[in-house]
Amino acid sequence: MRKNIYRGTLRDLKNFFFILWILFLILFIQNVYAEPEEALKTYTFGILAKRGEEVEKNRFYKLKEYLEKNLPYKIQFLFLPFEELKKRALKGEINFILTNPYQGITIKELADKENIHFRIILSLGQYEKGKYYPYFGGVIFTRKGSPIKSLSDIRGKVFGAVNPESFGGYLIALYELYKVGISEKEIRPKFYGTHDAVVKAVLKGEVPVGTARTGVIERMISSGELSIKEIEILNQKVYPEFPLLISSPLYPEWPILALEGTPQKVIKDLARVLLEIEEKSSLAMATEAIFYLPFDYTPVNKLLLDLMKGPYVELKEFYFQRFKEKYTPYFITLLLIFIIFLGLLAYGLFQRNRLLKTAKSDLEKEKAFLDTVLKHTDFMVFYLSPEGHVIWANQKGQRICLDEDNSTEPLWEICPYINRMDRLKNLFEKKELTKDYYNFVETIILEDVEKTFEGELIPLKKGQDLEGILFFLRDISEKVIMEKQKIYLEKLNVLKNVAGGLAHDFNNSLLGVINQIELLKTKLNQKRLSREIKNLFEGIQDSLMSLRILGRELLTLVRGEAPVKEKVNFGDLIRDYTKLALAGKHGYEVFYEIESPLPAVEVDKELFSILWMNLVLNAIEAMPRGGRIFIKVKPKTKNGDTFLEVSIRDEGSGIEEKYLPYIFEPFFTTKAGGSGLGLYVVKEVVKAHNGEIEVHSKVGEGTTFKIELPTLKGELIPTFKPQKLTSKRILLMDDDDLIRDTLKELLQSFDYEVETAPDGESAIKFFTEALREGKPFDYAIFDLIVPGKLNGFETYQRIKELYPEVQAILISGYFDEPVIHNYKAYGLKGALIKPFTIQQLLELLE
Repeated sequence: MRKNIYRGTLRDLKNFFFILWILFLILFIQNVYAEPEEALKTYTFGILAKRGEEVEKNRFYKLKEYLEKNLPYKIQFLFLPFEELKKRALKGEINFILTNPYQGITIKELADKENIHFRIILSLGQYEKGKYYPYFGGVIFTRKGSPIKSLSDIRGKVFGAVNPESFGGYLIALYELYKVGISEKEIRPKFYGTHDAVVKAVLKGEVPVGTARTGVIERMISSGELSIKEIEILNQKVYPEFPLLISSPLYPEWPILALEGTPQKVIKDLARVLLEIEEKSSLAMATEAIFYLPFDYTPVNKLLLDLMKGPYVELKEFYFQRFKEKYTPYFITLLLIFIIFLGLLAYGLFQRNRLLKTAKSDLEKEKAFLDTVLKHTDFMVFYLSPEGHVIWANQKGQRICLDEDNSTEPLWEICPYINRMDRLKNLFEKKELTKDYYNFVETIILEDVEKTFEGELIPLKKGQDLEGILFFLRDISEKVIMEKQKIYLEKLNVLKNVAGGLAHDFNNSLLGVINQIELLKTKLNQKRLSREIKNLFEGIQDSLMSLRILGRELLTLVRGEAPVKEKVNFGDLIRDYTKLALAGKHGYEVFYEIESPLPAVEVDKELFSILWMNLVLNAIEAMPRGGRIFIKVKPKTKNGDTFLEVSIRDEGSGIEEKYLPYIFEPFFTTKAGGSGLGLYVVKEVVKAHNGEIEVHSKVGEGTTFKIELPTLKGELIPTFKPQKLTSKRILLMDDDDLIRDTLKELLQSFDYEVETAPDGESAIKFFTEALREGKPFDYAIFDLIVPGKLNGFETYQRIKELYPEVQAILISGYFDEPVIHNYKAYGLKGALIKPFTIQQLLELLE
């Protein structure tokens, strides 16, 4: 029995230990082969799909495979646009985020508001020019030759950028403008969506200036889409370890953010695996990136805060509301205490100062009145001791005359203006201040400038004793100059009227002489004349035309005039006038650089001859012993318009820099015996042609004058060659017998049939008879000014009523008649200014 019990017990113990062994084995296998809790969970990795989901999937495909192979966790990659990425991040649905710095900081700050926290665990390094850089920046650029030379020039301009939220393609550049005082409201941003599009828009001229992130320009240069010679970098900076073009400080590249609550082991493993990616690995080359330990993103945060961009647009109201809720009770309490304190203080002050209020008010009014008067008066006001020491001075007197270091000296010793007023000094030195007041006006020379002052001295006496002196002094130099200018202008107006009348008579007489010379040549049969006689005729004609130009130059000075323009071959014109100016001059070489073909321009030949000969003579005078003159003519494009640039350079003594601002002013000269009018006339003629002139000079090296003239579209006007045509009838009306007779005979020598009339009434009569006979005149030439009778323009209007097809030409000795300059607007065939040559008239007729 006992044996059986023992055996049963032993069998039960064996069964018990067998069960325990089985349980232990199960637990051991479970611990060995079961996955940890972290390995069972899926972690999301959100990546900003800035270029679209497919593009980013292709870029980070190998990174996804690499993480799946090297991590014991399931990683779900999400390629999302920013708004979707931000939305899911703020709900705490994404464990890791890879995005740009602007959006990374935005998500981080906005998540804190929702009590969801992210921290930056790694920074990305971008592949550029064979290396990886964990920093980047913005490049601000413009076209080569653009007038924009600095950031301050961008104010008010259209500014090309990627999009409003692009950190490298807009916000970095906006922050650089913010630093120099230019706000976003002071530019006109235009967004193109991509960095490449911004660069191309600047090159095409769609925008004058733009920005892109670093590396874009180098990539486009490498691909042949861009040349570095086509752009200029603004605000360029240089960093030893960063070889890319940049206009800003360096900012850290894309961050990787980790959600708080993600197991630390998972975060560390992910960071470790990413940091192990080698620079030369195929994975790094495929993603064009490697990873670094996190950099400081404080500069990004500061940029967004200063610009109030990104999270701070939304957080501004949140922070203000939280501040208001927390501190409003304290503020109200302090305000009440302060109000009570102010009330008690005000009551005490009121009680204390009630008796003084009226007296104080009167004194303040009087003081304010006197301060206003003394502050805004034109006079320097001084209160002086009997010895001339300054006791008091108003603001103007202190600013102009007083020096605190010499305050113990008499006024005339410390004020350079008063020091030269001998009469004032004599009054003090001789102590002759016996009258009630003294008035004076005195002119002094200070630093080669003439200044005129008026003043008044009022002695202040107590009984017979002199206690002090009130001294009033005012600079009336401008008043004196204006009075002189008024007198000058009155004389100039008289001179203008006299010059106009004289010019008309002078030009009429000169035209008669020119016509007689032409007739004399014709009658003597020029082909049989000796060379000596021919030269004599040519010399007389040149002298007469010089007189004509001289008369016109005089009128340009005293009256001004609009140019009578015509198309010219500018290269030939420059050569002819240069040759004329150098006639009789020896030791000078002229080097021409004239591009061909040149665009057509319209100039008044006579006015331009005055301008150009003045500039050539100016170069000759700068080199009295001879030298070289360089002349360039070339087209120039500016702001989309084409101009003709003409320059003349000498190798003379040059002009001192201090004189350059004044050389175009009338009567200014540094030459002994010079009139100071030559360059003034040059400037007036350029202005009359809607052009611009500038001068560059350096002492000892020479002077260059540059002129820009507007051009016309089309070809140059062909050279005119007079030829005889079939006989045509001309009606010539002029009140000067000599002009009428000589011009008739000259025209007849060219086979024209000419009828003359001394006045408008006779001309109308002749024209009416010709119409009645069915033989109207082919051309009608009318003198504009006919004293006491119908003038040429009135005669033309009357005849035009009879015969609308009339081809009429006006001639006049006056340069400034509107109808002469705008003859086409009145239906005239042409207009000529006396004196003119027969060749000029034939050009117009034929």
